[in-house]
Amino acid sequence: MVRNPGWTDEEIAGDLDPIAQEAVIWFATMHADELTPADREAFQTWMSRDARHRAAYADVERLMSGVAELPAAKERRRAARLKMTRRTFGVAVAAAALGGGGWIISRQHPFADYRTATGERRTITLPDNSRVELSTASALSLDFSSRLRLATLHMGEAFFSVAPDATRPFVVEAAGGRTMAEGTAFNIGYMLDDDVRVTVAEHAVSIRLGTQDVRLDVDTQVVYGRHGIGVPERVDPATELAWRDGRLVFVSAPFGRVIAALNRWRRGKLMVMSDALAARPVTLIVDLEKSGDVLTTLEEALPIRTVNVTPYLTLIFDV
Repeated sequence: MVRNPGWTDEEIAGDLDPIAQEAVIWFATMHADELTPADREAFQTWMSRDARHRAAYADVERLMSGVAELPAAKERRRAARLKMTRRTFGVAVAAAALGGGGWIISRQHPFADYRTATGERRTITLPDNSRVELSTASALSLDFSSRLRLATLHMGEAFFSVAPDATRPFVVEAAGGRTMAEGTAFNIGYMLDDDVRVTVAEHAVSIRLGTQDVRLDVDTQVVYGRHGIGVPERVDPATELAWRDGRLVFVSAPFGRVIAALNRWRRGKLMVMSDALAARPVTLIVDLEKSGDVLTTLEEALPIRTVNVTPYLTLIFDV
């Protein structure tokens, strides 16, 4: 395990300027368990006082957000590249140390009806006898009426086994899209607004996003987001939905997507530090009971080196 990519801890700490230090402290404050109205007001005052404050806080958010490794974010990152200088590396170190699991806390949706923690899976029987299997770090709310069975997936992944009811359609909302079924089995993975994946295991569903409507048949998957609904593709549900059996299966998947998936199942955060490495295809099977050991497997299988910054943050570099 490599301790750092060529910089000493003193160099990293020394390059963290006062504004960056303030940004780190505000990041930790805004992601704390107890946030007061006074905290929010003081934060807004600090942000509006100086454009450099906003830029520094954006640096911290970008480094600590869970979307950095996802392919959907790559075009935006090319347009506004965040360079990993010693200063921004120092921001990442300090934010990880102060904020801990703050990026997870911010996405737990405390007012959802059902939630799962990191690494947890949960099966729920709904009032209509439909069943939902919630994947890790997921949040779901229900709004059932005499006319409609509505579920909202706030974030995460869920497999729905829908009880037939011709009088009440079953609808799942996620990131502005609606997946509709009367009696079927399907999976929705919502990791990013631009990367919502619907996979049908039985029968068919209809997906509506704005003015678009798409029918999705069994053994097919479609991705939708702010860009619209993509083209349905044939998939192997046993591979795509292996999480239900306690495994993650990746077949020639971009390394960035592999890491993004692993980040949801294990404590701490892994960050891929180059686009070329994030795009590299990887074939891998992960036992979710042993996901904490996956770094060793990756280091043995791929030409990478890892930098264990804190218990909360590990950087992955190409070699």
